[in-house]
Amino acid sequence: MDCGVGVEDRPYRVLSLDGGGIRGLYSALLLQGLSKRFAANQRLPAAASYDLGAQFDLIVGTSTGAILAIALAAGVPLERVVELYRLKAKGIFSNPVGHGRAKALLWAFCNRSHAANNPAPLEEALREVLQDETVEQMYTRRGIGLCVPTVNVETNKAWVFKTPHDKKANRLNRDNDYRLVDVCMASTAAPMVLPLRGIASPSDEKGAMNWFTDGGLWANNPSLVALTEALTMSEPGQPIELMSVSTCPPFKGCSMTAKDANRGFLGWQAGVGIVEVALDAQSFAYDYVTKTIAKYTGREVGYVRLIDADVPTDDVIHLSLDNPSKKALDLLSRLARDAVDLNVSAATAGSPPPQPLIAKFFENIQAFPAEQPEGDEIGQRA
Repeated sequence: MDCGVGVEDRPYRVLSLDGGGIRGLYSALLLQGLSKRFAANQRLPAAASYDLGAQFDLIVGTSTGAILAIALAAGVPLERVVELYRLKAKGIFSNPVGHGRAKALLWAFCNRSHAANNPAPLEEALREVLQDETVEQMYTRRGIGLCVPTVNVETNKAWVFKTPHDKKANRLNRDNDYRLVDVCMASTAAPMVLPLRGIASPSDEKGAMNWFTDGGLWANNPSLVALTEALTMSEPGQPIELMSVSTCPPFKGCSMTAKDANRGFLGWQAGVGIVEVALDAQSFAYDYVTKTIAKYTGREVGYVRLIDADVPTDDVIHLSLDNPSKKALDLLSRLARDAVDLNVSAATAGSPPPQPLIAKFFENIQAFPAEQPEGDEIGQRA
């Protein structure tokens, strides 16, 4: 941000990142590709990775989007995040549901008394990158606000992990001592796929546990959370610019018959199908709601949701939440490349539908040093 510009004049910039399991690879590659393309368009020095997180005042992410949000806020190069998805996916999703009723039934039977996947590989992968840094430590070091939606299972109420980014009052301190790794694990604990995440409450001397599940159950597309937080935390009258990024959910519509409508356990893919429908429907609806509310805030609000590539009908089967196959990863990579072209064209040439706001989020983006300091896995130190 330009320090020579008054707070009232410069926009409060926010990034919102959807959930979607393994499809988070698409989001990471899309943002990585856009960073490089817009840096080249501005004739900035070429680099292996750019500090996209530093372009924002606030980053909000749910589930797999929480991993990406925390990485960006903490200063982890996007190439490290992409590497995490590509190299660790099979270990994290070692027991995918599979496609078809027979596979769903077998999967459900084998996992009838426990979650399908062991959380240890994901936690280990996250610790390699984030170490044991806490929410407050990250914010003190980087100065970037963070919101991560989850659900407190014991109360069945939404819980949003937040950095202490309220500069108007001394509050938002509840989550200061939670580790970033634990916050990621809480928001990614997809029902049936991964176990609930228990975290000892830092404020409880007896170490009482708080239990969390996937934030995607209520905010898979957290753009409305992002807009609400931005309206609360920005200065009165300060313009807001919000960029929302999906995980490219494929269109899964189908023709229905009376027999199809009377679906049961298997028709809903052993329950996982219910979760997927809820996540996809929510992502679509929240985009519309956020776009509409942005017009009536009484503030200057610029909102854009990045354009997604079209998923070929024959490839829809590969883009489930927990499919770590090479075919799925390669498909996500190709779709991300296509989406980079679409969004650069929209920002610079006005086709498809003109979205000049997109380019503003990448203005004068700074590169990470060619080599990170030895032993520093978190990213560039202040």
